[in-house]
Amino acid sequence: MVSQSRKKGLESPFAIPKKRAPGTRACDWIHCDEDGSFRTAKSPRNMADHVWYCEDHIRAHNKAWNYFEGLDDDEVEAIIKNDTVWQRPTWELGSKTDAQKAQAFSRGARIRDDFGVLNEDADPRTPHHLPRAFPPDSPVAKAFSTLDLTPPVTVDDAKTRYKKLARRHHPDTNDGCKKSEELFKQVGHAYQIVLTFLQD
Repeated sequence: MVSQSRKKGLESPFAIPKKRAPGTRACDWIHCDEDGSFRTAKSPRNMADHVWYCEDHIRAHNKAWNYFEGLDDDEVEAIIKNDTVWQRPTWELGSKTDAQKAQAFSRGARIRDDFGVLNEDADPRTPHHLPRAFPPDSPVAKAFSTLDLTPPVTVDDAKTRYKKLARRHHPDTNDGCKKSEELFKQVGHAYQIVLTFLQD
């Protein structure tokens, strides 16, 4: 851009540029001697590198700015879709795993209550440190559910619950009922899993 005084012939094309105050920059536009007060990215594809322009040249730069120049429709659509989630990764809502966990919860899975807030019958002498965590659909969680136990529990608690359920479902006390026999086997298997978990 040619200054007004140069157009009128009052300024030499070989003039010495004016001295700048310390800490000020020159405009990065070719053949411009104004102060570069406005910082901007060089181009839409080179956002990391910056240039400094004067007021007139920053306006010209902004008017010519087109972020989507050179991109096809699919690339533009991908950028817009990515910007709607603030460029963060997303997952499909309601995945199969979440649905399975919700079903397990609705079937009576326990709420994890590490501090005994929801269990008013809890012994106040029971230590309220965090028990080892296990996923809700793991064999340990199923074993606790089968024995109707909620962590934290002691080995004695598990043993007492096992004896009670074993007596209730023993085939000899139920006249050889196949359903009771199957429940008896499940209780025994669950007890072994819980014991292993508690003793590790």
